Amino acid sequence: MKEINIGQATAITSPDPLMLVCTTKENGSLNMAPVSFFMYSSFNPPMLAFALGKTANSGDNIRRTGKAVLVAPGISLRDVVMSYGSSTGSQKDKLKEIPITLQNVEGSDIQIPEDVRIAFVVSLEQTIESGDHYLYLCNIEKMVADESKEALFAWEGYAKVAPAKEG
Repeated sequence: MKEINIGQATAITSPDPLMLVCTTKENGSLNMAPVSFFMYSSFNPPMLAFALGKTANSGDNIRRTGKAVLVAPGISLRDVVMSYGSSTGSQKDKLKEIPITLQNVEGSDIQIPEDVRIAFVVSLEQTIESGDHYLYLCNIEKMVADESKEALFAWEGYAKVAPAKEG
């Protein structure tokens, strides 16, 4: 065995769950960013956790509003996920550059993409500093799913997004 770095470790442990964090910017518009640092953290009460880089616009948004919706994007969003992950929403409106069809989720004023397998409406419980990231510990307020949809996963770190069966 040989010593490796964290980037190599993420590639070896692929696939990772891939989620889009949907938040509201200060101007009221929607921001979406992919994240694969995601996990369930409690059954009772239902909670999840995810981590974003400290400079992430989505992190600023959830710390400001206390709200987000995390979704497992469907396969039709493959190119969108890669594009949205390559830039920050603080500098541009990603949805104007690459528009997608959105839908509402009852119990949230944050819209989400139409093609999603599962959506978690969350409220921020705690923010924890974790190296160059913040870990967001969230209460799950509502979960909705469409099991007929196929979700994307992150492969080889973030080098590729694809359904789990394609890995």
